[in-house]
Amino acid sequence: MKNNSILFIYAHPDDETFASGISICKYSQDKNTSSHLLCATRGQAGKAGNPPICTPEELPAVREQELRTAASILGLDTVELLDYEDKYLGDVPLPELISHIHAAIEKWQPEVVVTFAPHGISGHPDHRAISAATTQAVHSLPANTSVRKLYYATRASNGTFGAVQPPFSDPIESITTVIHEPEYRPQVAEALRAHKTQHLSVDRVFPGVPAGEFATVPPLNQYILAWTNLTDYVINGKEDDFFSGIANIQ
Repeated sequence: MKNNSILFIYAHPDDETFASGISICKYSQDKNTSSHLLCATRGQAGKAGNPPICTPEELPAVREQELRTAASILGLDTVELLDYEDKYLGDVPLPELISHIHAAIEKWQPEVVVTFAPHGISGHPDHRAISAATTQAVHSLPANTSVRKLYYATRASNGTFGAVQPPFSDPIESITTVIHEPEYRPQVAEALRAHKTQHLSVDRVFPGVPAGEFATVPPLNQYILAWTNLTDYVINGKEDDFFSGIANIQ
């Protein structure tokens, strides 16, 4: 039986690989940790590739399958998709989204929850919406919840994200947690290639990856510890493990 659990909560297929691919790979190798993904949409507002891989009508199903393939490559134990419309997640009543997140937490009993920083890195309104819903969901959990930490995925403003400077980032001083595991770059690149319909975005951010390269894939993911209920937990320097401080209370 696995003792630790992480729940990643993102808006679209490919968010998991772009924002947390290195981290998912790292924890998938830990036999004591299970990793789960709750994805709010099927990415039906995205492109279908150039030339198109499928019709617009087929795109949601194709992107779901791409996500499941990428998840298998990264090592996620479980993928659950909600059926919300891409680009319109902000129109969903907040209590409804929170209810889905609470149900996922109840099902998987994670100690760690990960979502986008409030700015969403790219600024996409769905990224912002899922961040807000996840934050409120965690803050409204009962005292006996399994959740010990909430992390925001972000990028430090003193560097790039692959080949681009993301529209939104955070000062390096604000980054609390760095998962640095360069050996997983080829695996993350393979997962990015699984999102075939999104090859234009992948190549823009990580040039060469669709062609089989991995040199532009960053060797790390960066996060801000947004919330914890660990008493007297203090970070010295930067964390390199989501479960820092948690093992001490188990």
